[in-house]
Amino acid sequence: MVVCRSDIKQGAGRLKPDTLVLILMAAWWVLNLLQAAFTGLADDESYYWYFSQHLDWGYYDHPPMVALLVALSSWLPGTLGIRFFATLLQPLYLLLFWHLIRPADASRRDAVLYVLLCFSQPLLQLYGFMAVPDAPLMLFTVLFLWAYRRFCRDNSFVSALLLGLSVALLGYSKYHGALVVFLALVANPKLFLRGRLYLAGGVALLLFLPHLWWQYMHDWASFRYHLVGRNAWGYDLSFTLEYLATVAVLFNPLWIIHFVKGLRKPASDEDLTLRRVFIVLFAGFVLFFLVATLRGRVQPQWLLPVSLPVVALVFRAGRQSHFVRSAAIVCAVLFVLVRVVAVVNPTHLKGQLWEGDEPYRKLAAVADGRPVEFLGCYSFASKYAYYTGQPAHCSSLYYSRENQWQYDTADRAFAGREVVVADLGDLHGETLEVEANRNIKYLMMRDFHPMRELKVTSLEPIDFCVPDSLPKFPLTLRVTNPYSYDIVPSADEPVRISLWFQWGSNTVAAATSILSDTLHAGSETVIRPLMTMSSAVPEGIHLSGLAIGYMRYYPAANSPQYRTTVSRQSGTTTIKGDWNLE
Repeated sequence: MVVCRSDIKQGAGRLKPDTLVLILMAAWWVLNLLQAAFTGLADDESYYWYFSQHLDWGYYDHPPMVALLVALSSWLPGTLGIRFFATLLQPLYLLLFWHLIRPADASRRDAVLYVLLCFSQPLLQLYGFMAVPDAPLMLFTVLFLWAYRRFCRDNSFVSALLLGLSVALLGYSKYHGALVVFLALVANPKLFLRGRLYLAGGVALLLFLPHLWWQYMHDWASFRYHLVGRNAWGYDLSFTLEYLATVAVLFNPLWIIHFVKGLRKPASDEDLTLRRVFIVLFAGFVLFFLVATLRGRVQPQWLLPVSLPVVALVFRAGRQSHFVRSAAIVCAVLFVLVRVVAVVNPTHLKGQLWEGDEPYRKLAAVADGRPVEFLGCYSFASKYAYYTGQPAHCSSLYYSRENQWQYDTADRAFAGREVVVADLGDLHGETLEVEANRNIKYLMMRDFHPMRELKVTSLEPIDFCVPDSLPKFPLTLRVTNPYSYDIVPSADEPVRISLWFQWGSNTVAAATSILSDTLHAGSETVIRPLMTMSSAVPEGIHLSGLAIGYMRYYPAANSPQYRTTVSRQSGTTTIKGDWNLE
């Protein structure tokens, strides 16, 4: 049979724009799958894999959705067993977003332009194959926008339920979802006059209760971390400059002119509701995180939801632009090349995505079946457990941030055993040479006893004048030992008590003492150590706390953080603390 050119042309003409977007998104998914299968794990991905081994309604620093998605893909081999759903969610939410912003007169040309614009967003490239909370966040952001538009149009009972469901799913994905919801409501304040909006809020709250209960049972750990503890380092101009440069690069400066045109474009042929939401989402996210630079660095992926309004507004303004289409094609080709190079790695780049399992296999060979206690580096502990399957644990240090490992009591089984203690460079021990960009230090502990769960409380206020000539002062402390074993100091492995201070990004154990008392199992012991000031602390109001651990490495924090004032006068240092005494 002879096929005429006219027949081919007619067949192509029957390919609808929606079908073309579906085909292109399927191709995008294949690209994500290949990238996911042949690119090494990022540190955070292994941390979320660790989450998935202990499914719960919440985790120290994230809601549980990413852990659930990783667990659901665990039947697949290799890195796809972690990343499969991340690769699938991106083309899915971009396909849904197309149906959300699709013009009534959409053509195949529009379909191709939409996909090219999406492909030209750097953040969508990087976070299309990695198993991170941003993948479900983006999916449920699009679902929320869909439910939001429906609710604005009909205000029905079903629409209110769908809106509440989408809000809850956003909350279970990433806490940034709250900003999406808030800004969408700010874009249309008349919604607050609708009674069914509060029905939607009640549905969201009801569905979110299991996570809130988890937070309550864990002393609101996630909220305290994100609202108070994270990035509380004080201001540095570099934070703001880095952020502004990130915004300029990540949303592709090629689209600036057409993005501005999209802001100004008459709305006669647009969905006014969504257009207003897109503008407020963009401005709100950018300004919110600009203000956040006053407290610390802003991570680029926090701005990922802004990719959606950028694509929508540029698409509307650039449908007939030859420049937008040509530039988008060039960007697409470049990004495909970059992704191929990232997989092949011809220049032997060093970093998380290219290190493979080599550092962890070498450390496992050193451990030779012994458990490994990692200090502070929670993602390194997660990668070690993932790649080797050997027993491991991570202990937060007084100067490192807390993480999900602190709720894991597996290290109790290490008590009395020979254990390898390891970290990424601060430890004064042996050095493990590896090809990847890691500097692993380790030491052997013959009779290891974890101490991170000891609880220390001061029994009297901190109010001391310490002469520089005799820098010593006493403390009266109550130490609660929840373990089934005594903590017995020895000359071979001295145990040190540290009073640490934090200012800016500095954390220093400024006063220390050697423990001489036995801390009996399952009981409270009152001790009176004589502390020696060993490091100078600048004047001012600082956070401080107490830590107990082996002298050979830095210990975990064993007390709450307290606000302590340090002042100096005439060769004397005055230390006063608000210690919330029990």
